[in-house]
Amino acid sequence: MVSPLIIVIALLFIALSFNIPFARLKIPPIIGYIFTGIIISNIFSLDKHTIEVVAELGIVFLMFMIGLEFSPEKLKSMKKEVFGFGFAEMTIVSGIFGLVFYWFFNIDIRIALIIGSAIALSSTAIVLKLLNESREISKPYGRIALGILLFQDIAVIPILIAISIIVNKDADLTQLILKTLGGFAALGVFIYIYGKFIAPFVISHATKTKSDEIFMATVLLVVLVAAEIAHFFGLSYSLGAFLAGMILSETKYKYQIEADLVPFRDLLLGIFFVSVGLMVNINFVIHNIFSILLMTVAFMLSKAGIIYLMLKFFVKHNRIAIKTAFILSQIGEFAFVIFALLGKYNLVESDLLQKLVVVVVISMILTPFILRYIYKIADIFDKEVQNFEEFELKPAEVAGHIILIGYDKIGQRVARKLTRAGIPYVAIDKQIELVKQGLKNGDNVIFGNAANKRVLESLNVKDASAVIITTLNEEHTHLITENILAINPNLNVIVLTDDEIEKEFYKNHNVYVVDKSKELAEKLISLALRCELRKEKG
Repeated sequence: MVSPLIIVIALLFIALSFNIPFARLKIPPIIGYIFTGIIISNIFSLDKHTIEVVAELGIVFLMFMIGLEFSPEKLKSMKKEVFGFGFAEMTIVSGIFGLVFYWFFNIDIRIALIIGSAIALSSTAIVLKLLNESREISKPYGRIALGILLFQDIAVIPILIAISIIVNKDADLTQLILKTLGGFAALGVFIYIYGKFIAPFVISHATKTKSDEIFMATVLLVVLVAAEIAHFFGLSYSLGAFLAGMILSETKYKYQIEADLVPFRDLLLGIFFVSVGLMVNINFVIHNIFSILLMTVAFMLSKAGIIYLMLKFFVKHNRIAIKTAFILSQIGEFAFVIFALLGKYNLVESDLLQKLVVVVVISMILTPFILRYIYKIADIFDKEVQNFEEFELKPAEVAGHIILIGYDKIGQRVARKLTRAGIPYVAIDKQIELVKQGLKNGDNVIFGNAANKRVLESLNVKDASAVIITTLNEEHTHLITENILAINPNLNVIVLTDDEIEKEFYKNHNVYVVDKSKELAEKLISLALRCELRKEKG
């Protein structure tokens, strides 16, 4: 038996062998991970179930972070996208593909509709990750895609119930439906209490320790508990994580949580994409390559066409419908679960299921390229480039503001002066007590570690007019400055220091330095001279 360490070394080596050259060619690492899974599965004998369990955590953390971006109020405003477009997409696409499998593959109508439902599902893991990274998720087509994906996650539950009813003919349909609805209600109540009171209480105590490790461990615990509770109520892990993130989005910990979880999310998502590659049998693909490619093209174009026609009647702009249709044209990861169950109970012949699995994988590989060229694709189908995209799709973010890093006594004075002057600003500090004090004072202050690039990006550094750093930790200030300049090299940065080596670094990077020892010395001399003048006058 091969050592697990050898497998891990081989996995990392193969992944890096793909992704380093891919990065130079600007090919997303998702594809490298899938290819890694394909190669690994044909070299080693692996425990695929364990890998799939770990991989599912990647989707859990992704959905939690998506939830952080969507407060309950924002979700309420998306009722049309989730329950309108989402329901319509699942119903129409499932029905059309179900009839195709019934007529052309001579499959029982019930099984055909389940296969159609699996094809109607799109990839939450890939689409949301790509939309987040490209900052397209806040645009109209990204918002519609998100709404449809959320409904699809909910729709998986009735699909699995339908399989249970077909397999177990004695199953009580009413009881299954009531149990599912009861699970939704119970989860909603629990997540509200958990996200509103329990989780913030636990996180607040973790922040008081001023330990990054304890804060991180607490956040991981919060996410995993929410996911497990959803599973306990018979729902998906990812749905519980999304709801927990949505509730926590209204707390002051949002940005720091988001920044700290990114490495975990990306690592676990990498494992997820490797697990996708594990499902591909190379020999089978070689022998059936033409029929597989034909099915892939036919399914993706048909699905995109159906979604486009559906949205065309409801969306004001044609290009939004086109982009949404193509970004959702792939088949999602939950299809693997459905196909696995169909195979387990021998409801569909194995060759067709294996072809469908490979079609799903290829559709996922194509998705990053579709998103990269989504505007060019829209141009092909809609020659009239509409100006509304230039302004209507731009996220509403603060711009021209001052970022104040450090809300200590100096930072508080600066914040008050900025407020009086009517200058927009946002302050940030990693000490929760100072943040709470700032919120009581009515200042615009958030909790977070400004040394983290993700936190800086959430403060919209690229559009800020200046950054003032009042923290007295030289190493911390240096790191923050480097990260700021990496994001926006032309930004005006003002730092407080008396370290000669640091001054040289800042001088080379066009950073304005306030020498705290020099300023203090001048202030003391000024005061001393004032006292001397008073004596002479007296």
